[in-house]
Amino acid sequence: MKKTVLSLLAFFAFVLCIHAQNSVQLNIHHKLTDADFAFNEGAKNNMEHDFNVTRLQYYMSGFSLIHDGGTETAIEDAFHVLVNASQATEIDLGMHNITQLDAIRFHIGVHPDFNHTDPASYGNGNPLAPSFPSMHWGWAAGYRFVAIEGKGGSSYNQLYQLHGLGDNNYFQTEVALEVSAESGEVIIDLDGDYSRILEDISVNSGVIVHGDYGEAKKALENFKDFVFSPSPMASSTVDFSEVTGFSVYPNPTADGTATVSVSATQDLTYTVSVTDILGRQVKYFDNVKSNNAITVEVTQPGFYLVNLIKNGQVVITQKLVSK
Repeated sequence: MKKTVLSLLAFFAFVLCIHAQNSVQLNIHHKLTDADFAFNEGAKNNMEHDFNVTRLQYYMSGFSLIHDGGTETAIEDAFHVLVNASQATEIDLGMHNITQLDAIRFHIGVHPDFNHTDPASYGNGNPLAPSFPSMHWGWAAGYRFVAIEGKGGSSYNQLYQLHGLGDNNYFQTEVALEVSAESGEVIIDLDGDYSRILEDISVNSGVIVHGDYGEAKKALENFKDFVFSPSPMASSTVDFSEVTGFSVYPNPTADGTATVSVSATQDLTYTVSVTDILGRQVKYFDNVKSNNAITVEVTQPGFYLVNLIKNGQVVITQKLVSK
């Protein structure tokens, strides 16, 4: 009888282990070669052409996660993220039965089932809703998958604009990873090197292509092949053992206002970033001192992620619910 009870306990423990869910978060670290991305900063592509960037937006969708020996878990097709390279991009991919992540797959662009819908049919806050500058090309052509603009040439006096679109250019990217769940979370850190969008594209004399062909298509192919890679932050040796607490209260909040406090064994400063469920940064606080509190206000009801960051690496994430 004792052996039977022990066997049953072991079986239930095994089942609970299999079905333990972990939250999955994707962080995109925006780069120009080895430097952090910034508008109007000079860079070079692989042809040694000088360029800067004055606009860079793109859609991500069609996410799926490869994990635990080859299992593929797809995120719903309707899930889209509009990335602006000037803002921190932290994307909540939900809760999943994942303990070891082997790869992430995603597409740059809008899923074909949604590419030719009316932006006005989406509510405020939806990434497919009307935006300024516009990411929608028109009903027949659909959305701009990527819009990159800037100046090229040694004197930065040659305008370039590449707006890539088209269902046939809805390319999938796969990035191999070795990420394990820790403390109920799977954190994916990817670098996006945007200098590689212009791989083998001449910008010295300016180039303007809005469509599904030519250099605009090449830019989307470059996104697929070159832009993303695992971030060194994933294996960073940043020490954050001094953090003893990170609290967000009241939670849920009835009026969109919450207090965020950091407890630590030392007097240090941190960054606090607040993102919505679509990964868009809504609040950003620099030089947040330990053992102090700040007030966070969000204007819309919903779910938010409050991230404590040290040296560019997320230390702790707390979820905030605003009713």
